[in-house]
Amino acid sequence: MKVAEVVQEYWDGRAAKMYERISYIDREKLRNTLLSHLNVDKDGIILDFGTGPGSLALVLAKSGYKKIIGLDINEGMLGVAREKLSDYPVKLVRGDGLHLPIDDNSVDAVVSKWVLWVMPDPGRAIEEMVRVTKPGGQILTFSSGSFSDEKDKPIWKKLSGFPIRQLHLVYITLRFRLPFFRTKRFWQETEGKLPMYSLEKYVQIFNQKGLKSVEMTQKEEYGTLRAKLFFRGFKFSVIKGIRPGKSDNHDSFSRSEEWEMNDLLKIIVCPVCHSSIKRISETELICEGCNRTYPIIQSIPNLLPPEDKLL
Repeated sequence: MKVAEVVQEYWDGRAAKMYERISYIDREKLRNTLLSHLNVDKDGIILDFGTGPGSLALVLAKSGYKKIIGLDINEGMLGVAREKLSDYPVKLVRGDGLHLPIDDNSVDAVVSKWVLWVMPDPGRAIEEMVRVTKPGGQILTFSSGSFSDEKDKPIWKKLSGFPIRQLHLVYITLRFRLPFFRTKRFWQETEGKLPMYSLEKYVQIFNQKGLKSVEMTQKEEYGTLRAKLFFRGFKFSVIKGIRPGKSDNHDSFSRSEEWEMNDLLKIIVCPVCHSSIKRISETELICEGCNRTYPIIQSIPNLLPPEDKLL
């Protein structure tokens, strides 16, 4: 199976709801860190790359940002995000991070959390982030790097061998009616297909793609007590950079007007030929270049490229 297919299968509707309901992340700390590093006007357009259940998008919306795009490849995750974000200025799009259906130089910032590790080509993903960001715009990601660092042993391994983690996983599986061995299968299917770069490698790629003022913070713990007990916690570093140049700020719509679907249509493009997209009905879009059609499903444009383009 392709990585994109494995990811979509792994995070189906039930798994997405489990991910959202079981709190593993200290959301207040995540919010404070994000806002302390993000330097974007509240009227700017922000892309939440790999939005999942919409965690970062919700933080941004509650903090006063008015134009947010939440993009993810997984339909189940987007379903959870739609329920959570229906009252906020967030437009959801189903798309592939290696073929962003967004026009060049069209967003003021790209943010992401724990997404690059699941990309089969992280360098290309970062290149896509740079492409869609306006000159002077910011790219910011929370990342853990590879999983090879075993210096910090999980607490459950220190408790006389009692299988706390295993029992917890059995509870989750039964509570949310998930198929057994889902995680094991995920790792089997993606073996050798995910580069699992180190944090230093991501910094190197940020620089290679032409970003300036690239910085990386020290790893900090963002996991809740539950995360620390049953896993190794969740330690992230923030990696950020600025796309060189200055934006002319000549948007096709006023920076102060309300964020509507028609505004989104001005900056989303065909993921195959990058031509403009127009709406031909309440449930369908068409590319003005190659005439490919894309459905709108429950108000979410589905702009995935053809299967042969997915990695």
